[in-house]
Amino acid sequence: MGREYTIGETAQLLNVTRDTLRFYEKKKLIVPRKEANGYRYYSGEDIQLLLDLIFLRKLQYSIQDIQLLCEDGDMDSMCDCFELRMKEEEELIRRHQQILQQLIVTRYTREKIRKYFQRYVLRPIPRTYIFSPTVSDYDAVREEWFKLLEENKKLNCYLHEQWNILGDKTVNHQCYLILEERAVKLLGLEENAKHAPFFSFDQSVYTIYASKTVSPQQEDIQKIIHWAREQNIAVTGEIHAHYLWNHYQEGKLQTSYIELYLPVKPDS
Repeated sequence: MGREYTIGETAQLLNVTRDTLRFYEKKKLIVPRKEANGYRYYSGEDIQLLLDLIFLRKLQYSIQDIQLLCEDGDMDSMCDCFELRMKEEEELIRRHQQILQQLIVTRYTREKIRKYFQRYVLRPIPRTYIFSPTVSDYDAVREEWFKLLEENKKLNCYLHEQWNILGDKTVNHQCYLILEERAVKLLGLEENAKHAPFFSFDQSVYTIYASKTVSPQQEDIQKIIHWAREQNIAVTGEIHAHYLWNHYQEGKLQTSYIELYLPVKPDS
């Protein structure tokens, strides 16, 4: 008889707990030799079997799957089982990659808020795709947003608003769903954007500010218009806005961070 190991020695060798070894025994995956006093002794073959069990558990096989593998022993069945696990892991990786890309997009939004919050600056607006029909009010564009999410969970667009300046008033209110080119590429939505209309501006008067609502208030719109006039910046007469992030407390909206910009006339 070759060397045998106590349960304590085996647990230490394999870096597992005694309870784990007892659990495998309870599930009939391992049958150590037992003395009359109940002491367990594991042979070299038992150690090798335990190494295989631990390896399969590291591959996220369930105890039920391992039991089936051990009971069947057929090579074709084992290969099929491994192929299935590979497909499951590939799908899991795909989902995690999607989540990671969403997090990268979200991080970009947070960095933008940190950089431009409560500042008026001139900056370009990158190519921005429009993913919905243009509607006349916020409730209607929210309904379009729900429809879009049903069709494609990755198309989590911004609810965008646009006006025209008429003297000291804003007119021609329009709402639609948008997503910047950066997010489109990160989320793998190029095919969705292939035939979508888009806009971009070489320069715009730009700010991000905090509001108590998700839609800009007239006084905040007037502030950015006034700043542009003070700087003698010629704007096109369009105003664009959408909220970037909302802060809630006890289920109530506390703060909405709104991106607001006025395109600058070319050659001005």
